[in-house]
Amino acid sequence: MGMIGMKFYRNLYVGESIKNPGLIKWKLRTGRGQIGTYVISLCEYEDQLECFHNSLLKQKFFPKKNLRIVGITGSYEEALTMIAAITQEIVEKTGNADIKKYFMERF
Repeated sequence: MGMIGMKFYRNLYVGESIKNPGLIKWKLRTGRGQIGTYVISLCEYEDQLECFHNSLLKQKFFPKKNLRIVGITGSYEEALTMIAAITQEIVEKTGNADIKKYFMERF
């Protein structure tokens, strides 16, 4: 059963350690466990990005309904580096750090 409401950014950021992003996306959608996959998503309540291990998606309490995934990586460190790079890219393109607005206009 797929994760209802989970959406992937059309120009998904993919870490260098990810060899098969299509397979990773399928596993995330279908709730398959993965040892070293981290997800970068829009924070639901704040204008920032958050990263978490994919195992949180299997937890009943974790809000998946409006989950907007912008990146996937193979480690926590890679996720933090990617978040910094994404934020810098948005600032360079728009002149501000309105991350949520930037992505919501592009999903």
